[in-house]
Amino acid sequence: MLRTLSLRNRILLIVLAGAVLPLGLTGYWLTRTSLRSGEELLNARLEEAIEAAAQGVRQAWIRRRSDLLSLGDLQVVQDGLAAAAGARSGSIIGEGSSREEAIPEALASGFRTLGSWARRVTVLDAADHILWTLQAPTREGAASGQSLAPALTVRLEIYDLPSGQRIGTLATDLPMTVLLEEPNVAAYAAGTVLAAFDPGSGASLLPLPFDPAVLADHRFVLGGDDWLSSRIELVEPPVTLVTAAPLTSLVEPFERAARRGLLALIAVATLAFALTATLTGRVTRSLSDLTAAAEAVAGGDLDRRVEDVGDDEVGRMGKAFNTMTESLRRTLRELADRKALAAVGEFAASLSHEIRNALTSIRVDLQLLEEGIPEDPGAPEIQRRALQKVTLLNRTVDDALSLARRGRVGEGTVDLLAVLRLSAEAAAPEYRERGVKLLIPVHGSVPEEVPGDQGALEQLFLNLLLNAAQAQDVGGSVNVTVRTEGGFTVVSIRDEGKGIPKDLQDRVFEPFFSTRPDGTGLGLAIVRQITQAHGGRVSLRSSPSEGTTVEVRLPLAASETDAGQPPVDRYNGTL
Repeated sequence: MLRTLSLRNRILLIVLAGAVLPLGLTGYWLTRTSLRSGEELLNARLEEAIEAAAQGVRQAWIRRRSDLLSLGDLQVVQDGLAAAAGARSGSIIGEGSSREEAIPEALASGFRTLGSWARRVTVLDAADHILWTLQAPTREGAASGQSLAPALTVRLEIYDLPSGQRIGTLATDLPMTVLLEEPNVAAYAAGTVLAAFDPGSGASLLPLPFDPAVLADHRFVLGGDDWLSSRIELVEPPVTLVTAAPLTSLVEPFERAARRGLLALIAVATLAFALTATLTGRVTRSLSDLTAAAEAVAGGDLDRRVEDVGDDEVGRMGKAFNTMTESLRRTLRELADRKALAAVGEFAASLSHEIRNALTSIRVDLQLLEEGIPEDPGAPEIQRRALQKVTLLNRTVDDALSLARRGRVGEGTVDLLAVLRLSAEAAAPEYRERGVKLLIPVHGSVPEEVPGDQGALEQLFLNLLLNAAQAQDVGGSVNVTVRTEGGFTVVSIRDEGKGIPKDLQDRVFEPFFSTRPDGTGLGLAIVRQITQAHGGRVSLRSSPSEGTTVEVRLPLAASETDAGQPPVDRYNGTL
């Protein structure tokens, strides 16, 4: 499936999988983390609240326990318990009690000092027989038999002061509000509720706005909200404390922050995706243009180019593509030239015989005419022009035939300096006629040995020397130098002519292209053909101020290369 997607869609898919999706997962993780953070914070606050409540209960219990134990330490209680030998019926002190006188006044006075929190205190002997029951008067206006708020039943051991032995028990119903003394548990979390339970009976000791049974679970749902609870079991006094608070009110700020963070992540991801889409659109557009250009070139449109899009990888690829197409056009042009040369060769080979026979016959007839014509001042000029035309036609045929025959190089080596001398001698009439000097290397003691065909090389340099002479004005000069460079012999032929326009310099080696009206356009094409056949190359540079220089670079023979001859410039002789 991925193979059918475009490059841009693949990049966008990578961005989606590598950036947008992780951002979405991060947002989800932040949301879940906010919920967990809220739960952890609420649990911590409930733990702090329950610890604070338990500490308050312990401190209040120490005071109330001290008050109760002081009641058990009364002498009358100590004597009564010490004298008890069995079960005794207790007496109830209270308003309208018929047995009020049965309770020692000291005990009643001590009970009253406990304060209003003491509802009832029962003194039991060692056998748990009730000796006295002290009960606070019923409040004024209270309904008869009205049930009191739940209280915590606690029992304290009474010990004989002299011997330290247990002699009885002091039991009391202790209201939870006395122990709590209004601890501020609500400060730890909004809506925090404190509950207390009797471990023995499980009865709730504090009023609650909901069913106490739900507090049995650490997490519960109440009124559509999630609640968390925390509990602690106290030994002294024996009571179970529970704090609970709604989770929603505490988590809501975290959820809002998480939602804002998630929206920010979505916005960032959307922006990143849009920016990526825009940038990839530009990049892939360049690649699309490059692809279209490549397809056009594959279809034969070699003039197709890619616009310059910068110096990045795509831009460099576009420049390389343009360079490649330019090289391809040049290569195909050279191949076309070679095909043209081959066609010229075939054409020359088939027609040269008949044309040369006809030219020979015309030349003979003109020569006979020269011998037999009467004395006429204009006749010699006419004859001379006719012979020049015949010579030109003959040269054209010779060039075409040479082009057809120079596709191969014979085995053996030749002295390049000797070749240059022979070519110079052949070109000498042209130089004398035009009044041009030819400066060439003389034949020295150390030959410039190159592998190749002597006749072909003579033709090569003859064409170059003739072209240089025809480019000169009267009184000019053509300078030929030879030097050795890294296994190659370089022959430079420099004239002092007007030069070749820059836009035409790449075409001078094409067949049938000439900058002179009377040129055949085959001379330099033959030069390049022969040079390439010898494993060398020919180059040209020209400017109006310096004239034209043609360099022919030919490989040296193996023996001379091995000999390591130093680069030399042969001294020139004047022809």
